[in-house]
Amino acid sequence: MTAEVIRSRKGRTLTVVGDPALLTMDRLGEFTSRIDSDPRIASLSLVPGPSRSGSWLRAAAPAGALIAVAADLDDLVGAFDPDAEDGLENWARRASERGLWHDWWITSDADVLRAEGHRHAAEVDAREADDPSSSRHFAMRAYSPKPGRLTVTVDVTWLGPFETGAQVLTTAALGALAEQEDVTEIRLVGLDELPEYAAHLADRERIRLLGPEEDAPRSDVVWYPNQIDGRSNIAAARRLGARVVTTYLDLIAYDIPRYHGSPEAWHAYRALQRRIALSVDGITTISADVAARLLEEVPRLDPERVLALPLGLDHVSVELAPEEPGEDLAELVKSLGGKRFVAVLGNDFQHKNRDFAIKVWEAALQAGQPCDLVLAGLHVKSSSSKEQEDDLIARHLDLRGRIHTVGHVSSQSRAWLLAHATVVLYPTSAEGFGFVPYEAASLGTPTVFTDFGPLREIAGISGMPRGWSVDDYAADLVALLSDEALREARVEALEEALDTYTWRGFAGELTRFFGRIIHMPEVPTSAVGADTAAADAAALSAVLSSRSYRAAQKLRRVFRR
Repeated sequence: MTAEVIRSRKGRTLTVVGDPALLTMDRLGEFTSRIDSDPRIASLSLVPGPSRSGSWLRAAAPAGALIAVAADLDDLVGAFDPDAEDGLENWARRASERGLWHDWWITSDADVLRAEGHRHAAEVDAREADDPSSSRHFAMRAYSPKPGRLTVTVDVTWLGPFETGAQVLTTAALGALAEQEDVTEIRLVGLDELPEYAAHLADRERIRLLGPEEDAPRSDVVWYPNQIDGRSNIAAARRLGARVVTTYLDLIAYDIPRYHGSPEAWHAYRALQRRIALSVDGITTISADVAARLLEEVPRLDPERVLALPLGLDHVSVELAPEEPGEDLAELVKSLGGKRFVAVLGNDFQHKNRDFAIKVWEAALQAGQPCDLVLAGLHVKSSSSKEQEDDLIARHLDLRGRIHTVGHVSSQSRAWLLAHATVVLYPTSAEGFGFVPYEAASLGTPTVFTDFGPLREIAGISGMPRGWSVDDYAADLVALLSDEALREARVEALEEALDTYTWRGFAGELTRFFGRIIHMPEVPTSAVGADTAAADAAALSAVLSSRSYRAAQKLRRVFRR
C-alpha cells in the first residue's frame, strides 16, 4: 500500500494512504491546520460530497479516497500498519475506543468525485446521512433544486395484484405526471415487476422501473401515493430523495378500531400516522375533507405543507365501456340471463355497508321494482360484513330478484358492471374520495350515495340521501329504477365534476406542490426519527395482534390489579 508521511506546523505526523495526488497544496494546508487544531483528532479523510467550498465534519470512522492517520498517537493507540489487512479499520476502532476523533473534509471537487474510494463509510455514518437529526445528513445531503428540472422517485409497493381505487390513483397519476414539462424522470421503486394493469407505465419515456439490485440516483422528491405504514422506511426515502411527500387517502383505519388486531395495535397505528405526518416534508390529501380531518388530529402540522388535491375522474369514459365482461364474469352473465340488475362495487369492509345495500335492494323489490343484485369485491380477512351479508342472503325469499356475489373483478369486468347496471348502490359511510359514482356516471349509470364529506365536496349535487336510512335509500333507488329521465338527470348532475377533475390537472397541481416543497427546508420535525417510530409501531402492532398476546390479555389484567 502506498503510504506517505507529512508533518504539520506544530510537529504532528500524519501517515497518508490512498491516492496521494489528491493531496493538493490547498488541501494539504486544510489537513495540517485541522490536525493542529485539537490533539484529539486521530485521522483526517478526503470525502466526496455536495459541499462546493469544502467543509469539515466529525465522523465515526475514516473514509474516502485519501486518509491521513495521526502517527504521533502510537503510544496511546498502537502503531498503524498500512500494509496489514484490516489495519486501518482496527487502528481506527482502537482510536475511537479511546475517545479520539475522525474528521472528514467534504468537497465536490471533480477529482475527488471521480476518485476511487479507499475505504467506504462506516455503517453508522452511512445510516446517519439519512437521519435529519444528524450532522452527517446536513453535510452529505445538502441540496439545491435545479430550475425547470424535477426528478421524482415513487414508491409503488402498494401496486398489488388487484386494482382498486388506490391503484387507480397511482397508475393514472404516474401517466399524467410523465406528461408534465418540468418532470424529467420518474423512478419507480418497491417492485421487481409491475402488475398487468400497470405494465404500460414501463413503456413511458420518462418512467423507469428500478429493480432491487439497482442503485437509484437521488431524486428531488420521493412520493408515496398511498398511506405510509410500518412497511415503509423514511430514512431510506431520504436517501432516495431530497424531500419526502406522502398522500393521505383517508383516516378510515385511524378511526375504526375493528380494523386492527387489538386495541393496542390500533393505538400503535394511530401514533404512527401522526408521527409520519410530522416527519415528511409535504402531504397531499385526496379531498379537503381528509385534509381538515388530518389537521384536526395532528395540530402541529404546518398547513403550508398540506395540500388538498382531489383526484382525476377522466380515466373512465363511455367510449371505453366494454361490450362484454372478462371471463371472470362468464357465470354471472349466464345467471343474470339479461335481467336488469343493481350493482354494489367494493370490498366487503364494514364501512362499505354491503349488508345495508341488501336491505335497500329488498325494500325496492317490495316496492314493485324487480331486479337482481350483484355484489362485487374482495372478501377481507377481518372487519368484514360477510357474516351479516350471508345471513341476509340465507333469509332472502323474494322471487322478484336474486343476489349474485362475485369476488374481485378485472378492470374490464368492473367497467362492464358499471356500464350495464341499471343503478349502482354506493352506501359507504367512510370515504376519502369515492370513485364509484363518477366512474358509473362516466359510463352512463346513476348512483345512490349519501350526501356527506368528500362525496358532497366533489359531486356538489342536491337531492341525495342525507343519511343511512333504508327508507330514504330505497325511495331514491325506486325512483331511479322506475324513471329513465331521472336516471339521465342524475348522471348529468355529475358532469360538472367529471369535467372539472382531470388527471392532467391533478398532475399539474402535484408538480407545482413538489416545486413548492423542494424550495422549503426539510420539515424540522423530520429529526424526531419517524423511521424508528414506524419500525417500532410495526413491530408493536405485530406483537399486539398475535394470538398469544390476545390469549394472555385476561392474565395481564389480573397482574395489573
